[in-house]
Amino acid sequence: MDRNDLQRLAGDLEEYGLRVTVDGSALRLKVTNPLNSRLTEEILTKGEQYVTGFDYAIGEYGHEQACAERIARMLAVGTSAMAAPSESANRLPAEAHR
Repeated sequence: MDRNDLQRLAGDLEEYGLRVTVDGSALRLKVTNPLNSRLTEEILTKGEQYVTGFDYAIGEYGHEQACAERIARMLAVGTSAMAAPSESANRLPAEAHR
């Protein structure tokens, strides 16, 4: 994993509208939801993994888009494709209520 991979992840995160600061020398990102600066996550590299500052595994090198989606969800940012299930998807079948 190198600085280019980190830049690719940063670019994917920016596509979600997140604010990203890259520290290439430390292979670290600071990612912030621009609508609420309290929603901030530090993303580090650990071996071939991206992890949070609390050592929560986000994903592996080579899967930056999937990692960006996970980080965006953690920071309460999404697209229509990531929207909550519809009301009918949240209901149990009628037989389950008997």
